[in-house]
Amino acid sequence: MSFFRKRGKKWYYTIEIGTGSSRKRVERVGGRTKAEAEKARAAALASFAQTGHFAEGTKKNFREFALEWKEERLSHSKKNTQNLYTTLLRKHILPVFGDRKLTSIRPRELQSFLNKEIKSYSRSIVISDHAVLSLLFDYAVFCEYLSETPMRGVHTPPAEQEATPRRTFTREEFQKLVEHFKGTCLLLPILISYHTGARKGEVLALTWDDVDLDERTLRINKTLLTDMTVQNTPKSKAGIRTIAIGTKLVNILKAARAQQAKDKLRYGRYYRDCGRICRMEDGSALDVNRIRRINKFCRDMDKGLCFHSLHHTHATMLLEAGEDLELVAKRLGHASISITAQVYSHVLAKRRQAERDLLDSIL
Repeated sequence: MSFFRKRGKKWYYTIEIGTGSSRKRVERVGGRTKAEAEKARAAALASFAQTGHFAEGTKKNFREFALEWKEERLSHSKKNTQNLYTTLLRKHILPVFGDRKLTSIRPRELQSFLNKEIKSYSRSIVISDHAVLSLLFDYAVFCEYLSETPMRGVHTPPAEQEATPRRTFTREEFQKLVEHFKGTCLLLPILISYHTGARKGEVLALTWDDVDLDERTLRINKTLLTDMTVQNTPKSKAGIRTIAIGTKLVNILKAARAQQAKDKLRYGRYYRDCGRICRMEDGSALDVNRIRRINKFCRDMDKGLCFHSLHHTHATMLLEAGEDLELVAKRLGHASISITAQVYSHVLAKRRQAERDLLDSIL
């Protein structure tokens, strides 16, 4: 018998499973060409030989399966990851594949989708699109809806153009920022981020137990989310770190603690001690959304500036001063040194040029 046939624009393959009275034939879509169908059938046979199972397929469309994946797998991820992947599904992926049958989506279509995405979005967004699709189709294989993932061989395309360097504060701009928020509860998170490179959520989640003013160290081990819940790990496992802090920040923190003691006496029984370093005057937790006031002031100075620019300013100053790349990566909580090298490639390029100039002057 023939194991392949064409119906409409698609080729189908047939595979026989079981023995004796339980033997049955199963037909599946193999692709748009006979060669694709032959490859799909070979993969299905190999999978059956290895696992003893054959993907039974499903009539679900991609949207229905994505909902199943969100409930069974994504719901166990960190909240920030859930929010990001849900947004990418809603805005990027479902409008293209949502109404398609899960079993009908081919690798070439997925690659074409990512190739189009890179023309409109940053490479980091497209990398996240790739991650979502890979996790979805891996789960489809796990559920035995597919015999193999169509994401095999699909890659994230290179960026259409080189990323522009991250905007950092000049000393004059930083002084304007400090002067504007002096005397408010927003000044302390600004100063902490500037002196440590910690991210917004990491700064706002800090408690007094996380700082050792005698040893001059600060431990970053959690992050505050936009819904005011505390996530017990920062952006990644590498984000859990203890960093050295200078005398300037130590003095800033000592002054802040002394002021909070005065506020507690002044408010008396109305004082609500949240335990965090950055707090409101009455001791209650400082809302992440209040940082928007800082972002607005920064944008008024320059559209490229925001609170996160303090993170980049700190890293840039360290690298320009000659600090070791690996130490900066650990200080920022990057998962690998390659991330730091990529983000701050423009700074490293300046250092290499300075090294060349030095060589020319001494040799």
